[in-house]
Amino acid sequence: MFFTKITDKYINKCDLQYIKMITEISIENYLSIKEKVVFSLDSTPSKNLEQNLIKLQNKNILKTAVIYGANASGKSNLIKSVFYIWFLVKNSHLFNIETKLNKINPARTPFKLDSSCLNKPSKFEILFIHEDIKYKYGFSCDNEGIIEEYLYHSPKGRGALIFSRTDYTKFKFTEDKAQQDIITKQMNKNVLYLSRATQLGYHKTRFAYEFIINNIVINPNRSDLTIREIYENKKSKNKFLEVLRRADFGGILDLEVSKEKRKVDGSEFKFENKVASMNQLKDKEEDFFDVKFVHENENKELIRLSPQEESSGTRKTLEMLGPIFDVLRNGKTAFIDEFELNLHPNITEFLIKLFHSKHNTKNGQLVITTHDTTLLKNKNLFRRDQVYICSKAPNKWTEINSLIDFDLRESLSFENAYLNGRVGGLPFIDNSFFED
Repeated sequence: MFFTKITDKYINKCDLQYIKMITEISIENYLSIKEKVVFSLDSTPSKNLEQNLIKLQNKNILKTAVIYGANASGKSNLIKSVFYIWFLVKNSHLFNIETKLNKINPARTPFKLDSSCLNKPSKFEILFIHEDIKYKYGFSCDNEGIIEEYLYHSPKGRGALIFSRTDYTKFKFTEDKAQQDIITKQMNKNVLYLSRATQLGYHKTRFAYEFIINNIVINPNRSDLTIREIYENKKSKNKFLEVLRRADFGGILDLEVSKEKRKVDGSEFKFENKVASMNQLKDKEEDFFDVKFVHENENKELIRLSPQEESSGTRKTLEMLGPIFDVLRNGKTAFIDEFELNLHPNITEFLIKLFHSKHNTKNGQLVITTHDTTLLKNKNLFRRDQVYICSKAPNKWTEINSLIDFDLRESLSFENAYLNGRVGGLPFIDNSFFED
């Protein structure tokens, strides 16, 4: 059952603020997803690779999951669905009354290969745990606005409704009714109640809002976060150096970072979820960081190389280390598309192992999509319930299954099962192109 009490036996081992994790996401009628798909991070009862699990008293949660599938099978659309939830929760309270959900970026995009889906709502639901309390939040929407929305929590171990919404603007409350009735008077049909109520100070929506906004990280690939962390935190710098050395990146001895204030001219200033006009940028000073990779030449002299002089794999790894350690340090959940891009398979495996290791003391989670089947060679990296397969026939819709959904021998190679087509998710290649 969803609302099962997390007992004190686990809480005694772990600060409540670090009992925060995603357990399930479901999507329907969005992009290539037509029928409801469920992506679960609940584990099976298997005792295999228990270091890959977040252990609670009544259930175990997966620390990592990997999604395979052919190009255009819908792997990336699962990540985009999570981003869509995040984006609407974070920003919908800023929409004006004329805002159409199919005109913003990202847009509400129903499954287009079946005309009957165009006028049906897109549906999203996320189940998560935050500070010993389980939450279930979901909404459905069309181009005009939010049709249905609901939030449940379990402060006493049993599910309780905080709010529900139907028919765009009809609300039901079982708690703090007077306060929530006031909030509804400031609602537009295209705005999520979770967003508006939190902005207006309602405390019982705040925890769910903050979990989604602060705990879900999408495609974290930010060199500025890594470089700032190196500059400000010697302990983090040493950790990053250790990773780079263990990953055998060309004998990097040190990372040197300098900081200077520069006026922003509008061309090099990068924005993170905000918009500014050129007038706002005028004469604005920002911190700029410069990093050098320190090597040693044949004469034992120190040589400093710029990032542009290092390999793309070195740069990509460094860009990811700051966000990944932030996820590990703060117990967040990262969703990363095409995780292997510009990375050697050994580096990809190394970064995944960080989440299964002693470094993951705060229950950080990692969900990736990849084509790198070499990860499946190592039977000590993933359990069967951690491996998902996306498949989509031509002009059909995305389906997603875990390896546990297939009748496979425990001893069978995961890689062979995938590459031999036993579990789907492979592209169909028409070799008649090469025939005379």
